Amino acid sequence: MVRRNICIIFLSLLPVVGFGQKYTISGHVQDRASGEELIGANIYVRGENTGTTTNAYGFYSLTLDSGEYTLVYTYVGYSGKEVTRQLTKDETLDIELEQKSKDLEEVVITGKKSNHNIVSMDMSLDKLTSETIDKIPVLMGEVDMIKTLQLLPGVKSTGSMSSGISVRGGGRDQNLIQLDEATVYNASHLGGIFSVFNNDAIKNVELYKGKIPARYGGRLSSLIDIRMKEGNAKKFSGEGGIGLISSRLTLEGPIVKDKGSFIISGRRTYMDGIIDLAGDIVGDEKITEFPFHFYDLNAKANYRFNDNNRLYLSGYFGRDVFSYSLGSENNSNFDWGNYTGTVRWNHIFNEKLFSNFTIMASNYDYLLDNKLTIGREKKTYAFEYDAFVKDLSAKMDFTYYINNNNTMRFGLKSTYHDFNVGEIRGRRDTVSFEFELPAIQSIESAFYVSNEQKITDNLTVDYGFRYSIFQNIGKATVNIVDENYNVIGERKYDRGEIYNTYHGIEPRIGLNYVLSDKQSVKVSYSKTRQHLLIASNSNTGSPLDVWISANPNIKPQIGDQYSMGYFRNFLDNKIETSVELYYKDMQNLVAFKEFAQPQFNPDMEEELRFGKGKAYGLELMLRKSKGRLSGWISYSLSRSLRKINDIQEKDWFPSPYDRPHDLTLVAMYDISKRISLSANWTFKTGRPLNAPAARYEYGDLILPYYPGRNKDRMPDYHRLDLGLTIKDKPNPDKIFEGEWVFSIYNAYARENADALYFSQDENNFYETNAMRTSYFTIFPSVTYNFKF
Repeated sequence: MVRRNICIIFLSLLPVVGFGQKYTISGHVQDRASGEELIGANIYVRGENTGTTTNAYGFYSLTLDSGEYTLVYTYVGYSGKEVTRQLTKDETLDIELEQKSKDLEEVVITGKKSNHNIVSMDMSLDKLTSETIDKIPVLMGEVDMIKTLQLLPGVKSTGSMSSGISVRGGGRDQNLIQLDEATVYNASHLGGIFSVFNNDAIKNVELYKGKIPARYGGRLSSLIDIRMKEGNAKKFSGEGGIGLISSRLTLEGPIVKDKGSFIISGRRTYMDGIIDLAGDIVGDEKITEFPFHFYDLNAKANYRFNDNNRLYLSGYFGRDVFSYSLGSENNSNFDWGNYTGTVRWNHIFNEKLFSNFTIMASNYDYLLDNKLTIGREKKTYAFEYDAFVKDLSAKMDFTYYINNNNTMRFGLKSTYHDFNVGEIRGRRDTVSFEFELPAIQSIESAFYVSNEQKITDNLTVDYGFRYSIFQNIGKATVNIVDENYNVIGERKYDRGEIYNTYHGIEPRIGLNYVLSDKQSVKVSYSKTRQHLLIASNSNTGSPLDVWISANPNIKPQIGDQYSMGYFRNFLDNKIETSVELYYKDMQNLVAFKEFAQPQFNPDMEEELRFGKGKAYGLELMLRKSKGRLSGWISYSLSRSLRKINDIQEKDWFPSPYDRPHDLTLVAMYDISKRISLSANWTFKTGRPLNAPAARYEYGDLILPYYPGRNKDRMPDYHRLDLGLTIKDKPNPDKIFEGEWVFSIYNAYARENADALYFSQDENNFYETNAMRTSYFTIFPSVTYNFKF
């Protein structure tokens, strides 16, 4: 009864549509071999100018007049399927598509209309499947989703080896990264060299750079929506790989055939084992006391109770572990990691109303401790520092298929944030000390409504809004800061007390005008608000990054982005091209003053400065996804500028993410059914930096003079990576299928500047030399992958 009343309330808010002799056909599209739901599968009615695509759970709904129709179902790399139906009533129709074996001469049917990029509302959106990510050559053979995203237009690495990204000139903390809808706060292993996402467990990735749907919010620059595989509901199977530094194993199978499935995927490095071996070889026992490793574990299960109800459980657990010891009395330990958990219930109220109820949990934490015993007196010095970020969220999402010209989405979400900025404990000989920075709790809520409406055969509009509410809650101690950024006091709040509120509307609108079946023009506008940020003066990222929230002293960041694009296909839609222009205006940006120290600082507000930013650019894309040769060429011309109070406030200066030129070529070529080649080459303008322009004497000191922030640049960056995949010969008697993957990272050994530092010349006291550090030049690797 309660559920029926909720449904009636929501439906009363929706527009009334006319009655007629119309019926709805709905259902799911799945992989025939595994039972996996296919996201974005295309369904269109032959001979009619209508169709739809499956949502994130493989569900679709089409409303048609009574009569006979032929429905065509297609998906990338799968054989299409046609079904003829005489519609005389509402009908549920689940479809299974069969994956197509790759034949050199065939044209693989795409998972969308051949001109889907022309007619759809997709703009400033890039989609990647795990199969595409697998083909990209990478460092040490570690397939990396984040590194693949960095090859797309508008996406730049915050450091040459970093998993941090800047999207369209935004900061590295302005990207919302979600794994099965749970937030991942730190997406890197080994200080950013690798990302935390094991590609064997990933189903697909969507990167929204501009037109972010109204159902998402909380970040200014982008949304990275990552969905895990659901597991094989037909049979038990597995896959894995053995590489230079890590091994992987994935197991999946049915819980009950065709009703439920599970998947478990794990990855672990053996750096600690390699270091132990190195110690044995050189005979140095100290080397064996220096272990480091990281691991990931992904798990997911789902069960279909009936045609209208399905339950999903998923989780991720990952950690980096570093330890160094010299005997039992002297040791240092540093470990950090994430865990996420998601519980989702899909419920189909009827053939037109689809719902999803979700509970998510996220956690990122780190621990740093050190113990040192010195001298004959055995004096002990100990230090321990830990911090965490925790989220607990609940959300409801509804999709109402009003008719074939209107699809409405609405829902709400609320998140409880619990941030422990830092707790320090220590001992100096016989004296113990403890220091705790003020904890931060808040509630972030939002509700949204949007509608995708086909106004004419050529014009489609997607419009809506999101209304966000952010509240700081006690128990809390908040500094009182004057206009000169000085802390002049503090104010305490009781547990559960709401002491500050920010709220505002975030309109979103997109328009697509189809000029012909081969070209279209799209425009969009979106406003976003961000209430969380990283308190760090590092641009590349660190495991010790501290997350803080808006409060009475820190206003939420606000972004307005305007985009326009022209989309054109050639050669019977085999080649897709696009040209996009964007302009982004950002308010209430936060930066740190020179030589700021945000860590362990209870008066952090004194270090903060506030201002505004702007980013604008041109993005060109040419993509070919059919035939032996596939890949893309992309180019970005962009600027990212800031104006911050007390930091060169009279002039705009380049942000740390300002890299005007970015050119990328990605190519994959199938020589035969067993052998394929891949390559990617990238060129980027060097990152901005502060370099001394002169030196002056002050008493007995020689001090550097900096003319302004980010006035200089590091050398330009470019790199070529190569890959070769050789599959084992097919043998029906073998249980295992395998392939060898050979890759060369930085094939022509370019010594890119990973870091620059300045030092005084040994022979001339008044001269400063710039020194370049390059972490990796050429790096070959080999991996063996297997399936069973």
